[in-house]
Amino acid sequence: MKKISWVLALLFFSCTTEKNTEASVCKDGSCDATFVIDIAQNPGSYQDESGLWHVKYSGFNYFRIKGITDELNQEYIINGVPLMETAYDSNYFFIPGIVSWTYPVYSYLGLFSNNNLTKPIPVGYTTYTLPQLVNEYSVTNIVGYEITKHTRFDTPYASTLLATYSKYNYHPTQQIIFFKDMIGDTAEIYIEVIWGEFINKQYVLKVKFED
Repeated sequence: MKKISWVLALLFFSCTTEKNTEASVCKDGSCDATFVIDIAQNPGSYQDESGLWHVKYSGFNYFRIKGITDELNQEYIINGVPLMETAYDSNYFFIPGIVSWTYPVYSYLGLFSNNNLTKPIPVGYTTYTLPQLVNEYSVTNIVGYEITKHTRFDTPYASTLLATYSKYNYHPTQQIIFFKDMIGDTAEIYIEVIWGEFINKQYVLKVKFED
């Protein structure tokens, strides 16, 4: 009897794994997405041959990322709403009027998963760690989330706080902070797309802030 139970469990696992392939989740058989800078919002912006986006300052304190994702099969659409999630993170942080910095080794949720909380951040002639800075200041990521002394990193949902989201659509858009004093800096923007809660892929946009 025990042997039969093991066989049934293996069959169930195999069927579940096979069911959650890209071909079963997305209409065209694969789950993919593309992301670009909205040049209508920031005229003159362009992507060079190396893949770097040169984002021109337009007078507004932001620029916009536009995305297009592959569509889901019908079983992942509930009451006309697709089970889609697009999340944004970046390696560029700042304290308005005081300091800005990037982390040298990063990825989506890299601040959380790579333990960058203890990396030294230069402020004038002194260095601080992020926990030290947030005791006095609010730290902002250019994708829009903030870290303050009230942010809890020891909770099960902590990682979800270190991103901003566009959900339940195939055309995700996100506004990215761009102040004039950022001109000359570069940043990487990390994007994770989840189709139907099973398929997830990550993308990177490299940008340079220009006048």
